[in-house]
Amino acid sequence: MRTKHVLFLFIIIGAISFSKENETENSLLTGDTSQKVSRVLQEILNRESLVRFSMTQKIQVLMLDAAESKKKTDMLFEKFQTVTREIQSLKDENQKQSEEISHLREGQVNLNKIIYQFQTNQSDGRTELQSHREDYHKFALLVNETLKDLQYNQSSANIRLMDFKEQSGILMNNLRSSTKELEVENQKQKEDITEVMNTLKNLSLQSDLIKKNLSSVTDGVKTLELKNQRQNKQVLELKEDHTNLGEDIQRLQTKQVDGDSDVLSLKESYLKFSVLVNETLEHFWQNQSANDDQLRDTNGQREIPGNYAFYSELSTSISNAYGYVVFKNCKTNEGSAYDEMTGIFTCKYSGTYAFSWTIATSGHRYTEAELLVNDEVIGSSGTDSRPSSDTADSSTGFVACNLGVGDKVRIRVNGTADGNYSTFSGWRLPDGNSFLYARALSQLNSPSTTSRGYPFQSVINNGNHYDSNTGIYTCPEDGLYAFTFTVEATNNRYSYVRLYRSGSQLSPFAIYPYASSGDFVDTSSNLQIYSLSQGDTISVYGGGVIEPLHSTFAVWRIRNTSSDTPAFMGYTSSSTSSKPLICNREVLDTSNSFNKTYFLTPKDGVYLFFWNMHAYSIRLESVLQVNDQTVGRTIGDGRGAGLDSSSNLVIVRLHKNDNVKVMHDGEADDNQTMISGYFLFP
Repeated sequence: MRTKHVLFLFIIIGAISFSKENETENSLLTGDTSQKVSRVLQEILNRESLVRFSMTQKIQVLMLDAAESKKKTDMLFEKFQTVTREIQSLKDENQKQSEEISHLREGQVNLNKIIYQFQTNQSDGRTELQSHREDYHKFALLVNETLKDLQYNQSSANIRLMDFKEQSGILMNNLRSSTKELEVENQKQKEDITEVMNTLKNLSLQSDLIKKNLSSVTDGVKTLELKNQRQNKQVLELKEDHTNLGEDIQRLQTKQVDGDSDVLSLKESYLKFSVLVNETLEHFWQNQSANDDQLRDTNGQREIPGNYAFYSELSTSISNAYGYVVFKNCKTNEGSAYDEMTGIFTCKYSGTYAFSWTIATSGHRYTEAELLVNDEVIGSSGTDSRPSSDTADSSTGFVACNLGVGDKVRIRVNGTADGNYSTFSGWRLPDGNSFLYARALSQLNSPSTTSRGYPFQSVINNGNHYDSNTGIYTCPEDGLYAFTFTVEATNNRYSYVRLYRSGSQLSPFAIYPYASSGDFVDTSSNLQIYSLSQGDTISVYGGGVIEPLHSTFAVWRIRNTSSDTPAFMGYTSSSTSSKPLICNREVLDTSNSFNKTYFLTPKDGVYLFFWNMHAYSIRLESVLQVNDQTVGRTIGDGRGAGLDSSSNLVIVRLHKNDNVKVMHDGEADDNQTMISGYFLFP
């Protein structure tokens, strides 16, 4: 009876606890969540309530069974006590009989029979007692197993309840995160609208400027037309004079007035006049041609503001050639300033521009490449696949320079250039930012200390922030900076080159040109991006000799460091064959868009990507892919010298959430394999 009361009390307490948990969970599910989510959560709670109710019923049945089992156990225990008392009684009788036997020896035979019977009965009692003990032990095991099952079921129910609470919390957090993301997206849309409005205003201003230029051109055309009309009138008058003179001569010849001497004199005058007329006509046509050239120059020198960037590949290989290269496979041409039919970039908007070119060669050849501005060599590179064990090689060059409207930029090669791997690209740098471009004009030895850099001599130094004596560039203001340097080694020399800030490594990443023994060369290039502060001093330091002309150093400020200007850089700290390429060391990521194996585009726009692959005693190829589509390639072979770098640069227009990654066909060596990139413009 007492057990039933306890069981009933336990059921009431469980029901009250269950009701309170339901009320608590219902209160957690109310608030600012949407009505739809509330209904879904309420349905989940109802189902959970049914499960709990079912579990409660099962527990109640199990507890009733346990109570019944306990009752049976009590009965067995009472029987066990009864048997114990009977055994005790038998022992007492045995004692009495023993005493009677000692006193009544004469009835020993009968007493022995009685004793034998008694022993037989005692054995049966012990057997029955042992049977009861075994039954009790089995029952105890059954009770323990039942209790364990009850505890397990209760634990499972608690775990399910905890899982449900955890899932509910996750759902609530997801809802809150989604709400925050919508708010952020709404804010970004507002900013985009503001940016579009500003762009429209700028376009309106540019349109007014173009109208003014067109008006000026129209006035010039009218002036030239008036000059042309006056000159045409003079030509007609001269022709009339010429005709009249001819008629006079004819008339004089017919009449033969004043004799043959006068005729000869008139002929000489006619000849002199004819020469004068021809000279006048020639002068007129020269003026007319000059006026036409002036008109064309006036049209060609008009500033056309805008964003300019291009990227083009060599579609078919060229062999043993000397001349200009036409990169016909143009993949990006923002501003339409690059002509894929001629391979010439024509400046439409004066300012500072950066250019990059990659030349790949194979078949044990050497190729010299030059970048020319208006037929003047500004930069050059050398690509060498002559070592017997090498099958291919590539080199990348960089130039930064000021251009005026009408300036023409192109690439010229002397040697062989392989299609698809050879590229040409350029882009306009933001106005108002400093830049540097320097070349080595002589062989440069290793700097005496890490506080100094290689002293590149030929310098285009916008802002005078580079000291060619110490090889140090001083950042004029805070912001994002791009650093490019190309280093060439020759005749079994090598140099481990990296950037230093105030005498300490800016990052562990380095480039490692390594030339084969003999009259062979090797170049390594890179483009690194860092967020720096005003006054930071940067230098290029290495432990070996670098060669002239092809070894260069360039710097330009990108913009202020901000998530609105996505920029990143990563490299491998250990050799890897993983695909995609894993850059497990992150140096920079302003928009949290780089995830070791890929760059997830944070917003629409035109982006620049540079990557360098380092091969150790193998031939290594790689591709840069956007959404699994190849947009650029590299090729290198380290079997000749043991080590070789290959790099390339790509400019491409992307959309938000586009995936950019590097795939490769072999093991990429550590600490020289890297990728970097940044946002150019919308």
